Amino acid sequence: MGKTRILLVDDSTYIRTVLGSIITEAGFEVAGEAADGEEAIRKYMHLKPDLVLMDVIMEPMNGMEATKAILDKDPDAKILMVTVLEDKDILVDLARMGAKGYITKPFSKDKIAEKIKEVMGEDV
Repeated sequence: MGKTRILLVDDSTYIRTVLGSIITEAGFEVAGEAADGEEAIRKYMHLKPDLVLMDVIMEPMNGMEATKAILDKDPDAKILMVTVLEDKDILVDLARMGAKGYITKPFSKDKIAEKIKEVMGEDV
C-alpha cells in the first residue's frame, strides 16, 4: 500500500501550506488542495483521495455542506474536519453526517499525524 493521499481544503493558503508541510513530514502525500467547499467536491471526485482534511468555515460553500455533498456521492469517504470551533452541537452534527473526527486549530504536527493514522486504521 502506498502513502495515504490527502486532499487539503481550507480558504487560507497559509493553512494549506502549513498542513501540507506537516502531512508530508509525517509521511503522507498531498493529493491536492481546494480553497472552498465547491472546489473540494470537484477535486474529491477527480482525485479520489484517501482522506480529506476539511475546514469548517469557508465561503461560499462551507465545510459542513461540502462534507455532506461528498458523503452523498461517496459514503465511504474519510473526512476529518479542521476547525477553530469547539462548538459541541456542530461537532455532533459533523459526526452524525459521517465526518470521521476533527482537529482544532491551532494544531500540532503530532496531533494531525495521530488523527490521520487513527482514521486510516493505522497503528498510532
